[in-house]
Amino acid sequence: MRRLTAALLLVCLLLVCLLLGGCAAQEAAPAPSPAAEATASPLPTAPAHPYAPLRVYFDGLLTGRGYVHSGAAFLAPETVCAFYGLACETALDAEGFTLSLPALTVRGKKGEAVFAADGRYLYAPEGWIEADGKLYLPADAIARIFGVTVTLSDDLARADVGSTGCRLLRGGEDYYSRTTQADDLFWLIHIIYAEAHHETLAGQIGVGSVVLNRVKSADFPDTIAAVVLDREHTLQFSPVGSGEVAAQPDETAELAAFLCLEGYNTVGDSLYFVNPERGDASWFDRSLTRVCAIGSHTFYK
Repeated sequence: MRRLTAALLLVCLLLVCLLLGGCAAQEAAPAPSPAAEATASPLPTAPAHPYAPLRVYFDGLLTGRGYVHSGAAFLAPETVCAFYGLACETALDAEGFTLSLPALTVRGKKGEAVFAADGRYLYAPEGWIEADGKLYLPADAIARIFGVTVTLSDDLARADVGSTGCRLLRGGEDYYSRTTQADDLFWLIHIIYAEAHHETLAGQIGVGSVVLNRVKSADFPDTIAAVVLDREHTLQFSPVGSGEVAAQPDETAELAAFLCLEGYNTVGDSLYFVNPERGDASWFDRSLTRVCAIGSHTFYK
């Protein structure tokens, strides 16, 4: 009996030791660390924006960063201001942006192709972008606002800003009436409206560009009014003959005229245009070189 009791005690002791050893082993096994778990199953990180980087240089020195979006280069006004020591403040909201500079304020709205700059206008069909919490404007707009040159590499990986000087854009509510003869401004606005009020802004700029190209050409009169009213060989613009040119223009035609006077051109060196649905285009196709088509108009040089 004593031997049986001793054997049972020995078995119980062995079972207790085995149980305690298993618990100790379980407690001693290290739990996987958070870092190990993160390494084992990393979470994909989405980029903050879809824009490609653009290196910005002043005097050959890398000074800032811009971006490329949809084939257009964008620079931060703050980078230019910092280089020239200009006070600069940008504000972004749901409606658009405001760029405040010494004696100049530039505003742009989302979805619109024009920036307003104290009575003057900048054509920006590329729009503007926001990245890293900053405002970025098209390279051409930067050049015009600050009066600098911006040269882009062919691969749009580098922008060189001419730093010989900075001359901020100057305007005023009556800027265009002060800088353009009254009759020239009148006829440019009216012919744009009469010929293209049904077209997009780009198409209206195209019509105005043809008028200004003719002013520069030795084959046509040398003022806007004279070009629009030209009858030397034949009537050049049908709305002049029909009287439609006298119609009251709208704000878009006025804006298109202002942009043409700023030097914007959507049709290159075209001197002619025609709406094939309203007139015979055979002479144009036979005698001239087609440049482009915008809306219902085809442009030629």
